[in-house]
Parts: sequence; C-alpha cells; structure tokens
Amino acid sequence: MPDDERCQQFADYLLHNYVQTTSRFQPEIWACFTKDNRTTNACESFHFHLSRMFYSPSPNIFVFMENLRLIETEASLKRKKLQTIQIFAEARKTEIGKARGSP
Repeated sequence: MPDDERCQQFADYLLHNYVQTTSRFQPEIWACFTKDNRTTNACESFHFHLSRMFYSPSPNIFVFMENLRLIETEASLKRKKLQTIQIFAEARKTEIGKARGSP
C-alpha cells in the first residue's frame, strides 16, 4: 500500500465499515462466497428492460409511473403463478405419499 495518509484513512474506512465483524455492513450482508447467485445479472436485466420502455433519457413522469405499474403487475402475476405451481406440487407430493402409505 502506498505510504500516504489518505490511503491509510481509506483502508481504515473499509475495515471499519465493511470487513470487521463489528462493522456497519458486515461481510455476511454483502459478501457472495456463500450465495448461489453471485452476479448482478438480474439487476442488469431489469435495468435493460426498464430502459427499453422509454424513448427518451428523461421520460414524462406519468409515462414512467405507468411503466413501473406494468412491471409490478407482471411481477405480481408471475409470483402468483409460481405460488400456485408450488401449492399444486406440494398437494401432489402429499397425494403420492398417502398412496404409498406414508403419513
């Protein structure tokens, strides 16, 4: 590390806020070594699709809000569909278990 007071202050800041177990943002919050999804692809995909909904860099606020409503509606429908599939899968698993004689 360079022998510069500013570099030392920045290193101390990183340790104090992000690395130490007593830090404000502990590694468990931001480190991805235990996570299955280690990329920002989902965020990048969302941003890409969001930006394609507009034809200018500064869209009208009402157009922006309407597009956000469309995104929320689509996400809500997908979530409900996944929940329904999960409910049916669990019911099917229960039926199979009963047919085999397990509780």
